[in-house]
Amino acid sequence: MRRHWRVKMNALIILLSSLMFLMSLALFVYTKKQLTSIQLSIQSSLRTNKVNSELTALNAGSIGLGERFIKLEKQMQLMASRIDEVSSEINSNSPYAYAIELAQKSHSAESISEMCHISLTEAQLLVMMHQQQAA
Repeated sequence: MRRHWRVKMNALIILLSSLMFLMSLALFVYTKKQLTSIQLSIQSSLRTNKVNSELTALNAGSIGLGERFIKLEKQMQLMASRIDEVSSEINSNSPYAYAIELAQKSHSAESISEMCHISLTEAQLLVMMHQQQAA
């Protein structure tokens, strides 16, 4: 009977050891799956963070370029305005503008030619055109 009892005890110990081994194995598999899931989640988060930081850098660069384009556009408008001013000054300071003014005041073609340093023919033409307009 004692021997029978020992055989039962040994069988019980083997059964318990087997159950503990199976539970340990199941826990190991479950833990490994959890770790894999956590690793994938971390990798996904890292990729997302990397993409977000790259997008932030691109946005900052775009904003900087936009500001530079606005500044350049303002400078171009200022330059176009200045070109128009200079063009007007050149036109108003030209000898022909002064010659037209003199012709409208009924000066002779000879005096206009001498005062404005233009040819007599040009001065006569201006007198003919602008004395008629004044009349």
